[in-house]
Amino acid sequence: MLRQTLFFICALTCVGILSSCSGGSGDGTSSGSEGASSASEVASQEPAATEDSQPTNVYLNAFKDFRCSSGWTNRHGGLGRAPYSGSGSCSAAFPGESGIYNVALKAQLEFDGASPYRVSINGNTIRQGKYPYSQGKLICDCPEHEKNCPDKIIDINAGAHQINKGDTIEFWGSDVYPCGNDSHGAYAIWRGMSFNP
Repeated sequence: MLRQTLFFICALTCVGILSSCSGGSGDGTSSGSEGASSASEVASQEPAATEDSQPTNVYLNAFKDFRCSSGWTNRHGGLGRAPYSGSGSCSAAFPGESGIYNVALKAQLEFDGASPYRVSINGNTIRQGKYPYSQGKLICDCPEHEKNCPDKIIDINAGAHQINKGDTIEFWGSDVYPCGNDSHGAYAIWRGMSFNP
């Protein structure tokens, strides 16, 4: 008797579940098909609603991402001018999505010179000047300078600018010898540029 009662309760429960799944509308349509069509509509709307062109942070490495004129070389881990090579430039096509970005130059400062530099977008200068000294002032004689007067890496803010995908980003720099041409100088050393939306 107990077994028959349990069977009867299970049968009623299954009928109730099937009835609720079919929607119980009595018109031959089911909420299951409505749910499927809603899901299909949502899926077809996703690409339109998803902004796949949202700007994200971009970093361009001086060594890897830029094409440079002759005279650039590795100097203490940064890209700098070879001694007595004068000025030169490096350029790259902007790979990020179009948008407004805060631009920063990752510069490597030296103790014995303040190199002139310029950052431009499509030939339009957005920041130029001279690097600060790594020690806050010009020092022409610094024995064991890597220990006593080390280079300093800083970000130089170049401001917020509209940059479009494919725009030409350019860095220009020159070597200088304020302590005399027979001595050491500064070589416009840099590491790269960051672009933050």
